[in-house]
Amino acid sequence: MIAPDMQHAITRMSHDAEQLAAKLSDLTGVGADDHELVRAKCAPGGRLVDITFTAEARRLQTHELREAVLSAVGRAADAAQASLTNALAEVTGDTDLLGRDVARQATEQVDQYRKLIDEQRQKLEQLRHSLGHRG
Repeated sequence: MIAPDMQHAITRMSHDAEQLAAKLSDLTGVGADDHELVRAKCAPGGRLVDITFTAEARRLQTHELREAVLSAVGRAADAAQASLTNALAEVTGDTDLLGRDVARQATEQVDQYRKLIDEQRQKLEQLRHSLGHRG
């Protein structure tokens, strides 16, 4: 037989898990570049869900478009992370170990995406610099 306190804890955890699953099913973040030429929508962890371009974005140079896309996706990923953190806090509260662990893992994944984006930006700047010295 399960102790009443343990049964209550299991019931609460099950309820929290159901609430979390419902909140996470539609969770996304939206971001745009500084000029709002590119809008991106990301799921938690930075997975790109949708991307749209204005008519003006089609006239950008390739490297300018790349910068706008990276900016929009980075901001959307940040917004998705913030939404995830808020959803976890609502469902689990700040003291719940499981909620903190999930939030930590999601944050680590977003940080990995940010690092990749920063590395790509640095490579782009190096390429621009090297092309500028050739001419």
